[in-house]
Amino acid sequence: MNKKSKLTFIGLLLFTVAAYAAEPFAVQAWGNFKQMAHTGNTAGVVKLSSLNTAKGTYGVGAIAGMRGEILQWDGKLLVSRGHSTKGETSPANANDEAVLFIQAKVNSWQEVPVTADMTQAQFEAFVVDAAQKAGLDGNKAFPFTVRGKTTNLVWHVVTGTPQGVHHGSGTHQQGHAQSRVFKEASANGTLLGFYTGAALEGIASHPGERFHVHYANPELTASGHVDKYHVAKGATLLLPKP
Repeated sequence: MNKKSKLTFIGLLLFTVAAYAAEPFAVQAWGNFKQMAHTGNTAGVVKLSSLNTAKGTYGVGAIAGMRGEILQWDGKLLVSRGHSTKGETSPANANDEAVLFIQAKVNSWQEVPVTADMTQAQFEAFVVDAAQKAGLDGNKAFPFTVRGKTTNLVWHVVTGTPQGVHHGSGTHQQGHAQSRVFKEASANGTLLGFYTGAALEGIASHPGERFHVHYANPELTASGHVDKYHVAKGATLLLPKP
């Protein structure tokens, strides 16, 4: 790494630390989408064994080397490894590291009914509007979940980044990381997502986006990063209580 690259890396790292320091719900972010796109470096930045696993902690991310996806649900860390043909989850092991991870602490959730079918763009706007009405700061990061039916669902599990290829921006597979893609016309399960706000945009989410969402089936036995989705009428949005 040359001097300019080192300075860029240090600057991005310091910005990341400063960015999440003031976020509510104890939001923390490890790794940096922008940095990864710039350098192509997919090495681990935090051991999963060092993360907070207390009840009420939730998180999403990717395994070092882009070899799998991470879901943390109510403290439990689950990994969908790239070699699984069905996106199956298994408990994290002592050697697992994340290249990207965002985590929050939620003491209790409040429910907001979804009263109409929504496209992804419509639902994202609905999340921000509902959050502000519920007393959350729409400029700050927060986690959310969705229970119920999703349609036109496309999700994936990364299986590795080819040597010498940068991750890039956009969804994982668009950024040249190899992945297994799953398409479901209709699915009942759970979405766990983070709205990043301005400070963590491009750090905990892809540049130009403020949402990072993972899917899990009802049993949490299959999970991965969501690329596209619609949310059906009758689903429930859960937001953290301020």
